[in-house]
Amino acid sequence: MADTAVTIARADTSQLSLQEQSRGFSNKFHVDYSDVAYGSGNADTVTLTLGTLPSNFVMNNALVNITTAFAGTTAFSVNIGTTSSTSALVTAQSVKTAGVLAGVLTNATIVKGTASVNLVATFTNSGGGGSPSALTAGALDIYLNIVDLSDPTKLG
Repeated sequence: MADTAVTIARADTSQLSLQEQSRGFSNKFHVDYSDVAYGSGNADTVTLTLGTLPSNFVMNNALVNITTAFAGTTAFSVNIGTTSSTSALVTAQSVKTAGVLAGVLTNATIVKGTASVNLVATFTNSGGGGSPSALTAGALDIYLNIVDLSDPTKLG
């Protein structure tokens, strides 16, 4: 099992408009299958760095919208979190079917940090067939609400 570390393209990240934020999210990250098509082992992972969080932050909402099902492997899943806890926001969920995956955040699981860490999406190929490099289709959008507690008027 190997892990490939990659960083999302800046063009695939955005801060949402005030109208969009009314739905409870401040940031959006778009991921195409080609962004994570690395690694040739059937148990390989790809860690996609989405950005660096502020040193004093809280994240209290997470959602993954799979707009196109990922294809080319037997089993492929995503976790969303930080470098300290890779599944803090969304635990391993299959991306093989189009649809919405909601993070289950409660008062006990709201992610709060007091040191700057990276925000990551970890894609894992599991099962017996394929590898991340065998992906032929797939796209998803990650929506998060990130608040910089040092300046709550600023988006994360």
